[in-house]
Amino acid sequence: MKNNKDKNEFEMSETVEVTPDINDEIGKNRFKLPSAKRNFKIRVLSTIVLLALLLGFVVSGAIYTSLKSYTDLNAEAASYTSIILTVGLLWICMFEMNKTMGFKKWYYQLLMNIFASAIFIFPLTFQMYNFSFYRSMSLDKWLQAWQFPLLVTIYLIVTIIVGFADKKIDVKNSLINFVMTMIIIMGLKAFSISSLGLVETINPETNEIKFSARFSFVTIIWIWMMIILSDSFQYIGGMRFGKTKLSPNISPKKTWEGALIGLGVAAGSGIIFAMIFKFAPPLQNFQPLREPMQSLGGQSIALEIIVYILLAIVFPIIGLFGDLLFSWVKRQVNIKDYSNLIPGHGGALDRMDSILFSLFILFIFISSVA
Repeated sequence: MKNNKDKNEFEMSETVEVTPDINDEIGKNRFKLPSAKRNFKIRVLSTIVLLALLLGFVVSGAIYTSLKSYTDLNAEAASYTSIILTVGLLWICMFEMNKTMGFKKWYYQLLMNIFASAIFIFPLTFQMYNFSFYRSMSLDKWLQAWQFPLLVTIYLIVTIIVGFADKKIDVKNSLINFVMTMIIIMGLKAFSISSLGLVETINPETNEIKFSARFSFVTIIWIWMMIILSDSFQYIGGMRFGKTKLSPNISPKKTWEGALIGLGVAAGSGIIFAMIFKFAPPLQNFQPLREPMQSLGGQSIALEIIVYILLAIVFPIIGLFGDLLFSWVKRQVNIKDYSNLIPGHGGALDRMDSILFSLFILFIFISSVA
């Protein structure tokens, strides 16, 4: 007798992890397999679409900071577009994570997505939110810093209560869901702050207010480029040269050979990219992490270069760890993908796991230097 699906649950394909095909073993050149070739083509096409979407995200931030820096035109529409797109991405990621950890009913989804949106919108320090409606609404006048940890605490309590109340969700899954949600939210906060954040200076002679990008939208391009190159060349290197499994219990098809190839390509490309923006005069106002790095360069150019090199090495490693972390979450509930939203890649979280965790670390970094 067939069981009827709960009418209160959303639909999402959940595929149980299966053992790799015999002919798809680690140690063989898997590019020779028809299934591998077909999957590779699908991944390439999906990646092109994802890059187009990324361009839309980045362009809105680039338009906003460029118009505010070099013209007197109203740039708020570009800022609002960026924030709305980011909130939309947050809801997709939250939907997948909530569904994965058992929060499937529509009212769970709605409640937790509203909390996530409130935490995302709430400014931690107003110095970092010198853009968009944060300025126009003077939120610093009626929002206080102590309210943010209170909001997060309430969200944690609600998550645990739901875990206790619903027999299909245990407290462990509730806590995992909370932690992963905070990583997603803080990562997307870093995206908005880096893309839209401004520095305000006043000309003492004319009292004219001048704006410039604080961290530069190029920061997002830089990190995302390294993560994409790392993921892509880990896949290509593992398919072609992979022999030694990296983490067989979490991500069976990842290999040390593929990881080293991907990390090497990403780090090398990241260093070259940063140096171009550092030393090409027309691009210096858009260099990654503009304000803190230029401040560091004012003390020692050598130190600024060293920090860029270290960050270019570290961020791909952070991305790899993020990939394994999100894969570990899937293993806890025995699914292969977070959803089937993106052909060849799975869900949004399957494709953005590395970048979200990297942006989460970026948020910690920019919070410490703000």
